[in-house]
Amino acid sequence: MSSQGRLRSGWRAALFLLLVVALSPLATLLLALPARIAGRPLPGDATMTVWLGGVVGALAAHWVMLRFVDRAPWSYVGLSRAQGSAARVTPGLALGALAVGIPCAILLAAGWLQLQAASGSWGAAESARLVVMLLVAALTEELLMRGYLLSALADGVGRWTALAVTSVVFALLHLNNPGMSPGALVVVGLAGIFLGAVRFATSSLYAAWAAHFAWNAVLALVLHALVSGSSLAGAGWRTVDAGPDWATGGAWGPEGGVPAALGLVAATSLLIIRRRRVAGANIVTAEPHA
Repeated sequence: MSSQGRLRSGWRAALFLLLVVALSPLATLLLALPARIAGRPLPGDATMTVWLGGVVGALAAHWVMLRFVDRAPWSYVGLSRAQGSAARVTPGLALGALAVGIPCAILLAAGWLQLQAASGSWGAAESARLVVMLLVAALTEELLMRGYLLSALADGVGRWTALAVTSVVFALLHLNNPGMSPGALVVVGLAGIFLGAVRFATSSLYAAWAAHFAWNAVLALVLHALVSGSSLAGAGWRTVDAGPDWATGGAWGPEGGVPAALGLVAATSLLIIRRRRVAGANIVTAEPHA
């Protein structure tokens, strides 16, 4: 126990992860149960059911920890109603789009990325499906990495160390994605630091979710490029690699190259400057629980 009578931060973080591991598969099973009872295939992509199960399981783990362990409000993890305001979420959305959009625009102008026509058509239904998938996937990862886990670790080891630890874990979770390389692994780690900086600078997990979604949406919806090594939208047009892997990310996609890394560093630096100017303190200043 800490001097305040609370379970120490490392144990709280571990307990949270154990709850997520236990509750997410259970939630996935319950979501799939109606279709299985009726003898029907899962509606849509089965992967979506797994992502939704992850969201439900992570939210349930948050509720258990906040209600019974910390006895803290949802603002402790950046999920209060006020923390979902447009003033907090919009900067995250804009920075997430610009951090990858500007590097990709430079690569397109240099001819190292090229737009090509692809067979098939891309309409509103396909866009809506992909938007929902990107929103759910981003929310799952943000709840797991930059919600309770980040807050609990920051209590014990400080914000910078908490950012480093969660960003390393975030990168390692992507090791089995197709096209992973050492360079791409570093960029994913930088993305974790950026998203954590969004969370701390805005005191809003919604803002980090928006930034995560915007980053992936620029790649998948606008460019039809690879996202974390996977092709999510290929009809109508696609963005193909025509330059050196160090710049274009190679088999991982544009988010794995040096320009994307520089975009993340620039965006994170802007967040630190904003935090210092607005709050009068740097990004490691303790965040209030209420």
